Amino acid sequence: MKKAFVVLLMSCALLAGCASSDKGGDVSTDASRLNEWDTADITNLNDTQYSERFQREVQPVIYFSFNSVALSADAMNVLNTQVAWLQENPNAMIVVEGHCDERGTREYNLALGERRANAVKDYFVLKGIDANRIRIISYGKERPEVLGAGEEAWSKNRRAVTIAN
Repeated sequence: MKKAFVVLLMSCALLAGCASSDKGGDVSTDASRLNEWDTADITNLNDTQYSERFQREVQPVIYFSFNSVALSADAMNVLNTQVAWLQENPNAMIVVEGHCDERGTREYNLALGERRANAVKDYFVLKGIDANRIRIISYGKERPEVLGAGEEAWSKNRRAVTIAN
């Protein structure tokens, strides 16, 4: 009798380990993907099933004011659409890139870009996105979207870009 109980208990444990998560993915696959994400080279991401869809379905870029990390109402509206997409795609991982305009030192802009990326990450976490799904990187002024001097170019370079992977 005792042996039958142990076998029944072991069988239940085995079946529970094979169950899928509520999010539609295999639990072991989700954990494996998170482990891979910890060591991923986020400066050279490969396209995944999420990359192109994210670019096509949501606006991936928000903009900042000069020397600011504050999220504007327009930026929060864009981020809310990104949050909704991430909630619909729970296995997607993201990188948030922080960028700056050309003014200021390289070091200062790298720090500002990091703070901008963290502002976006913090917003996502506040809205319920698991922080383990989010990586950040700052490019400072090293990867301008628009070349040139003047407010028109600078305003396009003060940004955070979300990339799904």
